[in-house]
Amino acid sequence: MPQESIGVVTVTRGRPHILRRAMLSVYRQDYAGPVEHVIVVDDDAETVAAASAALSRPGLGVVVQQVPRPAAEVNEPPGDQRRIYPRLSRLFNAGVRASSADWIAFLDDDNEYEPNHLSSLMECARANGVQVAHSGRTMWRPDGTPYLDEAWHTVRDPQEASRIYRVMCDKGVRVHGTNILLDRADPARPGAKFSTSSVMQADDPVSLVDQSVWLVRREVLLRLPIPETFTEEEHAANTGPDDKLLKTLMDNGVPMVSSRLPTVRYYLGGVSNSHRTYETVRA
Repeated sequence: MPQESIGVVTVTRGRPHILRRAMLSVYRQDYAGPVEHVIVVDDDAETVAAASAALSRPGLGVVVQQVPRPAAEVNEPPGDQRRIYPRLSRLFNAGVRASSADWIAFLDDDNEYEPNHLSSLMECARANGVQVAHSGRTMWRPDGTPYLDEAWHTVRDPQEASRIYRVMCDKGVRVHGTNILLDRADPARPGAKFSTSSVMQADDPVSLVDQSVWLVRREVLLRLPIPETFTEEEHAANTGPDDKLLKTLMDNGVPMVSSRLPTVRYYLGGVSNSHRTYETVRA
């Protein structure tokens, strides 16, 4: 039976040295079917040039799409999640539409895949007969050392970061003493409020699937795209596009499974955890 195709959507801007690492990890995938790397560039000519230099091989195609910013966003101040998260959602959705693949995976430009990421996710989805699967991840500092702090990486307050870390260890999401994080989406009680990991309490279900660990049938994402508007309450809870996608899938009763394999290398220092101070990203 022919292998179905997978489109990997990466959104990037102004970080070609990091992007090269992400592109190389897609190039090194051991998935036997066709792979298409869709690199969506957020209005940056220098990054377009770097993306266009991505390595290709038989079975791997590269599509580079530059998306101009609306006039109101051209000179906006950096670092404002209220602007960044809606734009990321729009760009992720643009990448899904630009792909011609059967399935969609995402890869943030500052993360990378282990070589078996796509193949293990596809095997998991097929074995369970579902249209949505996700993996786990390992946590890394930008200098390439494991992140072993007993603190939840998206939380500013040290005491709260420590509390949520302990909760996530108790729930088996963080594996204590390691840099392993096993993303999970627990069934929600009827009428239960959706709580992101940044504000969760001990009795809340786990609702945590990072953008870079998804594998979703493209037709599902075309029917249920990532929401592009965010409320003030969602911003206060550090709700990102990945949280919005997870909630949308759950609200629509879309079954999903986890491979429970940490096949994404997740590097700290991104939008959701930029309050922490880390060493310079390795080239």
